[in-house]
Amino acid sequence: MGLIRFLMFAGVALLVYLIYRRFVAAPMRSHFEHKEDERLGRLVQDPNCGVYVDSRDAVRRKVRGGELYFCSRACAKTYFKEQRGG
Repeated sequence: MGLIRFLMFAGVALLVYLIYRRFVAAPMRSHFEHKEDERLGRLVQDPNCGVYVDSRDAVRRKVRGGELYFCSRACAKTYFKEQRGG
């Protein structure tokens, strides 16, 4: 009799936990993630000076089918000047 009660209690506890995760925890988590994405873009690192900058504010340059992000136009200019060898 004790084992049956334990299994029933465990089943009810599992059911409550799954309902909580589905209807309470998941919407709260996605709400905060969405808000954070609205405030900030993705952080990217400037290949010249190593500073991390928000991708929305970065200076972008297309290179060989990809994209590089810089903290300023001066950093981008310096980077490409060094790449050309001088």
